[in-house]
Amino acid sequence: LMLDSATDYRLQNVRQSGAYHSPLDKKVDRTLIRLFERLTSEAEELEIPLVVNGRQLDIPMAADGVALVSFDDMCAKPLGAGDYLAIAGRFHTLIVREIPTMGPQNRNEAKRFVTLIDALYEHNVSLICSAEAPAMELYSTGDGSFEFERTASRLIEMQSESYLAKAHKSQFTLA
Repeated sequence: LMLDSATDYRLQNVRQSGAYHSPLDKKVDRTLIRLFERLTSEAEELEIPLVVNGRQLDIPMAADGVALVSFDDMCAKPLGAGDYLAIAGRFHTLIVREIPTMGPQNRNEAKRFVTLIDALYEHNVSLICSAEAPAMELYSTGDGSFEFERTASRLIEMQSESYLAKAHKSQFTLA
């Protein structure tokens, strides 16, 4: 899918509604679902399979370059950088629901989340999410909190007008 305009006007709804929603509640969940529906212009929702290194990675809800997933879909499974790069190259917008606070007790999930955010950031993917806490408080104490600071900073930057205005670097435009 090639768009003639460098501006994705559908993302203006994201700017108006906010890209980072905290704390978690049913209202926030409904907001994310409505944003997904608005961004996909009621296109047929599909479960999109991606093949990465010969194995299939299922994206539970996707349409028109937008994917709606949960934190557990992305970070509670044994996924790696290649998986996240494939997702980032395929979707211009990723909506991630239910990001929990993290710490040493779920460090593997936190590392996957860091890798996911790095891939999304590198590809200029618009991120819309719901989280248990503000970005700077998602991993605030314990072993690994220092490494998470860059991710928290990226999460904040990814909400900015300047970041959201960047064109997506799809799998077809990367050299």
